Amino acid sequence: MSNDGKNLADIVKNVHRRLRQELYKTGDMESVWINHCRNVPCLKVQLRLYVKNKICVNFQVLRAKSYLFWLIFSKIILLKKYASSMHKLATEHWEQLRVSNPATSRINWTWSFLQYYFFSGGLQQHRQKSNSDTEWPKLILNESKVTVLDVGSCYNPFGEYEELDVLSIDLCPALESVYQCDFLNIPLGKTTVIDGQSVLSLATNQFHCIVFSFLLEYFPSPSQRWTCCEKAHLLLLREGILIIITPDSKAAHSNSKVMRSWREALSAIGFKRIKYEKLQHAHCMAFRKSSVESVLKAEDRELLASKMYIPQDFYNPSDSENEEKDEIKFTEAELAEGFTNLPLFDE
Repeated sequence: MSNDGKNLADIVKNVHRRLRQELYKTGDMESVWINHCRNVPCLKVQLRLYVKNKICVNFQVLRAKSYLFWLIFSKIILLKKYASSMHKLATEHWEQLRVSNPATSRINWTWSFLQYYFFSGGLQQHRQKSNSDTEWPKLILNESKVTVLDVGSCYNPFGEYEELDVLSIDLCPALESVYQCDFLNIPLGKTTVIDGQSVLSLATNQFHCIVFSFLLEYFPSPSQRWTCCEKAHLLLLREGILIIITPDSKAAHSNSKVMRSWREALSAIGFKRIKYEKLQHAHCMAFRKSSVESVLKAEDRELLASKMYIPQDFYNPSDSENEEKDEIKFTEAELAEGFTNLPLFDE
């Protein structure tokens, strides 16, 4: 990878590392996540209220005199910088690999599996393999399209496929084709509600496929990863597919215990892994929703959630670890661009 690609990857990794450091310090995963994101619209509302109560709105004065202003403003820019880095990394660096070596692409892998499962008899094959007397409901495709929820989408890579009806969501979208949504805390209901560029709720039993591509490792705790998978089970139709792709450039056997642990945890939810493949830089897995929601005791849920670990969870980050690298630094252009995205008084 080029130096530019490595720098972009470092920005992404540093955000993940900072979240794990905060969790290590506080032990409170909920407050860590809320303090990290409280999604961009909420931060903008806070900032709008703050600015309206100030007589002077000069940017330099506000920055110099107000820690609150700078804290909120820096969070907005940090999330935007993360999103733009992921977007550039995916479209300018990984996309080159996708063209030169298609076998390394997580997008190609996902699309190939969806073609097999929904359009080439895969679903029927797995019904036969289940050896169950259950009368499986027939998945009905809307105008022959597969409904896909792409979580942590960033730039809507699956929007190019006509056979897919994609709802792309992200905490901080890089493009307008992606809707803002905090999937970890999004309410579930009977209908999907979208207001402008934000998703306010998602409908249960609605989607044929949900994609978690480079998503779960973003969260600093196994419990949060488990919650996302439980939520995916509720949102999927019976026999729907959960695609999980997680980065790993090591040999397949290096983290085989992690993948086996995930498989056991998801099986308890009602997911059966029907496809696994190790690409050059990622583990790619497809899970089939094979049962209705299971009822688990609190102690069982806690044990199963702990199985959704990643190796980084066991690191012992010190306050000085990568201190210089982790410091929030923004260029003048990023500051200017961030300020233009702040709420105006007449909004």
